[in-house]
Amino acid sequence: MNMINKEKLISYLEENGIEEIEELKVKNDLVVLRLFYDFDEDEIKAATAYANDEESDEESDEWNDEYYLPYLNDVAVDNVGSIIEDSFEEFDIEGQFASYDVDKENSDYCEFIAAFFEKDSDYDLDEIIDELNL
Repeated sequence: MNMINKEKLISYLEENGIEEIEELKVKNDLVVLRLFYDFDEDEIKAATAYANDEESDEESDEWNDEYYLPYLNDVAVDNVGSIIEDSFEEFDIEGQFASYDVDKENSDYCEFIAAFFEKDSDYDLDEIIDELNL
């Protein structure tokens, strides 16, 4: 059994655009992290433009809940998912991740929980989240 090099993994994630990383659990064959993906100005503008194309009333719940926030969620999941999947290849590991929906009050970032583990390990992200009371 190999150890996951937590420092190299975190550096890799940071170098690829994940700004804030918090360690939740670390064992030899398991690293669980809370990740925050911060939206850049272009992503915010694109989400706003998309929502405005679909719904003209920027103050409406529909504008936020049906168009703006889901657009940001999709951007974050696509970008972070890509980075995490690339890390699996880079470090010859496996893992799982989950995102929390972008919050209306804090729509400048998206939060993720990611578990990285050795190949052929028997970890389940839902069980890890339950165990950590997240």
